[in-house]
Amino acid sequence: MDAGQEIAIQEQVPNPVHSAPLIVAVKRASNAVRDETLALRADPIADLKRFEYAKSQALLDLSRARSAVPPNAFSRELKADLAEFKEVLEENVGLLRLHMNAVSEVVQMMSRTMIDFDSDGTYQAPFPEPAR
Repeated sequence: MDAGQEIAIQEQVPNPVHSAPLIVAVKRASNAVRDETLALRADPIADLKRFEYAKSQALLDLSRARSAVPPNAFSRELKADLAEFKEVLEENVGLLRLHMNAVSEVVQMMSRTMIDFDSDGTYQAPFPEPAR
């Protein structure tokens, strides 16, 4: 094997050291999202402000680390962490969607109640007549 082939092989094998900043950022982001998910499961009316800040900070860290690590430098550990992060995000999104749907239902019920309360009945559909 000549020196050129040896360099080509070394370039194909990702160096875990190059992935380290992104690995740290992915794990931090994953923990922030996982913490929010656990809090929502424990208390559906939990205050999410602190999680919002943690996730915003994690996104900033991810963006910075991602720009420093080219895709061909992604180590196996980083790829595994990214796959796990994707699962954590999907669970979080599903739970947040469930909560948003519940809030939407409550808002719709409150809107209907307020409209019914303010209405004098002029524009309401009449009750069907009883069958004879």
